[in-house]
Amino acid sequence: MSEQRRPLPWWAWLLTGLLLVALVAAVLYWWAPISQWLPTREQVTAWVDQMGAWGPLAIILLELTQALLAPIPGQAIEAVSGYLFGPWLGVLFPLIGMALGSFLLFLLARRWGRPLLIKLIGRKSMDRLDDLVRRGGAPFFFLIWLLPFAPDDLACAAAGLTPMSPRQFLILMLLGRLPGLCMSVWVGANVTRIDPIWWAVLLAGIALVALVIWRKGEQVQEAILALIERVSDHFK
Repeated sequence: MSEQRRPLPWWAWLLTGLLLVALVAAVLYWWAPISQWLPTREQVTAWVDQMGAWGPLAIILLELTQALLAPIPGQAIEAVSGYLFGPWLGVLFPLIGMALGSFLLFLLARRWGRPLLIKLIGRKSMDRLDDLVRRGGAPFFFLIWLLPFAPDDLACAAAGLTPMSPRQFLILMLLGRLPGLCMSVWVGANVTRIDPIWWAVLLAGIALVALVIWRKGEQVQEAILALIERVSDHFK
């Protein structure tokens, strides 16, 4: 059982709130001079054309690696893809990488099982993975891939330890993850069109969510999994 962190004192929450307000104010104040240094859509398009096949390949490989090892958030890769390639190709390239990486993780779990997964993700994460397998079922896994803050990468490995067929896995995983991917790509594709005040709100929201996840990550994830389990029970 993980050690419980002590709750943050009131002054820490106050300081966090002031920092978020300062972040919003800074974005609003400095947006105009900063935006003059940002490349135009035409400049970005010309740069991507010069990259040839390396640009799409880089997005695919980064998303594949993220699905296996999660070194950087997938949303960041997808937003960059949307900015570089627009809404359609921006979805296609990370989708290919996501499918390959997730399916490879599924196959590794199916072929070598617990011993390999313990080496890849550690014993603590393996305990969570065993819990997913115990709760599992097609609706349960689909909702994990659909809803935010759920352990979607672990769910790919957990699915490999269940009787779920590879075809069913790919369909449920891609359908579940596609809405979140499209949202990230849309943000990247429209980065130059979004009003600075909304960027300020978005950054403040991300910072606040990151703080909550850092302090209450396990509790939030467990609450989401409990909700998913209750909903998925109605489909069994």
